[in-house]
Amino acid sequence: MTGDSSSTWTYIQSAVTNNAKYLNYVGFYGHNDMDMMEIGNGDLTLTEARTHFAAWAFMKSPILLGTDLSALTTDELAVIKNTELLAFHQDATYGAAAKQYKTTNPPEYYSGQSTKGIHVFIINFTGAASTRTVTFSEVAGLSAGVSYKVYNMWTKTDVGTFTNSYSASVASHDTMAVLITPV
Repeated sequence: MTGDSSSTWTYIQSAVTNNAKYLNYVGFYGHNDMDMMEIGNGDLTLTEARTHFAAWAFMKSPILLGTDLSALTTDELAVIKNTELLAFHQDATYGAAAKQYKTTNPPEYYSGQSTKGIHVFIINFTGAASTRTVTFSEVAGLSAGVSYKVYNMWTKTDVGTFTNSYSASVASHDTMAVLITPV
């Protein structure tokens, strides 16, 4: 789906933007290969590494790490061992990738289903922290006027119960990753 990978934010943004156009072709027997992951190489920040891993996971690209695993920091290891993101990527019932549910340029808003519920991923491509909102009526499988439990897939904690929407600050180049289930 891309040229050779590189350990730069520009490459990650380009790979995500390119692949977003082809997510309808992803299923159990077909995966868009966004090339090797570069976590632990170059100068990616931790938030950029999180987005790198999250995007490959929610777009269901093959997860192939091109790095010396013994040289990864504890924080980088926590990113690539995130059981919540890996569970979405490897779901035995739902093979489709998360797809864009709101059009932005570059593409930032994605949602997908797994056996656990509806997952929402929002990438902050900007250079500053920004509040991002999941409006439930915009996400397939969710509705306005209904209360949902929101679970943070990074911290593995329940955030609370919300009706109509959920908002949170997302750091520059980071990705919000939440699981949303009925109360």
